[in-house]
Amino acid sequence: MSSPVWWAEMWNTLMADPLLRQNCQFWFYLYDSAKPVVQSAVDLRQSIEDMSKQLDPEGKDPMLQQMVVIGHSQGGLLTKLTATHTGETLLVAATGKTLAQLELPPEEEKLVRKLAIFEPLPEVKRVIFISTPHRGSYLAGSFARRLAQYFITLPQQAATITAELLTLTPKLSPGVKLASTSIDTMAPNNPAMLALAEIPVTPPIKAHSIISVKGDAVPPAGNDGVVEYSSAHIEGVESEFVVRSPHSCQGNPLTIEEVRRILLLHLQ
Repeated sequence: MSSPVWWAEMWNTLMADPLLRQNCQFWFYLYDSAKPVVQSAVDLRQSIEDMSKQLDPEGKDPMLQQMVVIGHSQGGLLTKLTATHTGETLLVAATGKTLAQLELPPEEEKLVRKLAIFEPLPEVKRVIFISTPHRGSYLAGSFARRLAQYFITLPQQAATITAELLTLTPKLSPGVKLASTSIDTMAPNNPAMLALAEIPVTPPIKAHSIISVKGDAVPPAGNDGVVEYSSAHIEGVESEFVVRSPHSCQGNPLTIEEVRRILLLHLQ
């Protein structure tokens, strides 16, 4: 139920700033948000690298090495996986085993590496998380997951990868149920999600948080109707800005002004 249209107010406002209009180009990434978060993150990373190579095959344009990735909600999790060295932390959290302990044949090991082990993209120098459920969303509980099964249809590519992972599951760890949709991924008890929340953005990449909180709740209490403040808050960011807003806060003037401030800082 999301699209680039949610960013229209922010884009229009930022493009009205003469410095940003002269120095920044804005790209929008549309993805199937039903897919497990790691699959969407792999696709985003590939799209960034493909576009960079298409525009600058010889790698000589320094501006394409100065990307700021901004993600709202689930998009913030994809954003973090462009800027983080995870090692085997996510794999161990999900399966209880390292890659070596799994003893997989080459093709299966390649798939697991692709979906569980991430390195920062060289193009990305700064990230902004907006209303991001780093520790899951309380709305992604068991009832929501059961309900989603009736409505979510995975695209063919995602369904194929999910089927391959389900086949692999007994080898990865008996009794482990891997996330098959984004709602499974963002469940507040997902061990891989909780592990990712504790992995810092890799220096020298800079990170910022914009956290929406409804009403007069004072952090660390409060939520935006979808994500608790305690889930959106992470350590190690350059700045944290709380905006009084429901979850979809991309068009809130205060959110927009904070993004403008960060982009101008990045230009400096």
